[in-house]
Amino acid sequence: MKLGKTKEEERSRAVKYRSIGRALVETAGALDLIGDARYGNGLAIIAVHAAIAYTDALTVAYRQVKSTDGDHVRAADVLEFALGPDAEPSQVKRLRRVLEEKSEAAYGASFYSLEEGRRLLRQVEKYAAWAEMRLGTG
Repeated sequence: MKLGKTKEEERSRAVKYRSIGRALVETAGALDLIGDARYGNGLAIIAVHAAIAYTDALTVAYRQVKSTDGDHVRAADVLEFALGPDAEPSQVKRLRRVLEEKSEAAYGASFYSLEEGRRLLRQVEKYAAWAEMRLGTG
């Protein structure tokens, strides 16, 4: 399995990535509550970054490695590598779909509606819940 560019990290840093993931999910939730139609892209971008932070937390906790590849979708490959049989295929697939939307939401010419941003956030919330379960208490 080709992982793309990766970086070794001390296992203790997983806690920091987890905290960032939690904060970003909370921030996206706050934008969701505001409900302003102009915030679809912002909500989507923050949600994607939450998924990336949770992925880093998992891969660092399990294998002391994180993806640094410019192609963010490669983080899903690193997740599969790091977690091995604990990488649930449905969650890896969910992560891939979320990461595939990053470039379009952040740099593309697409305007995400609030509903599209919310849809992405709901997927990230499911991924975050699974990541929290895998990471255990803390």
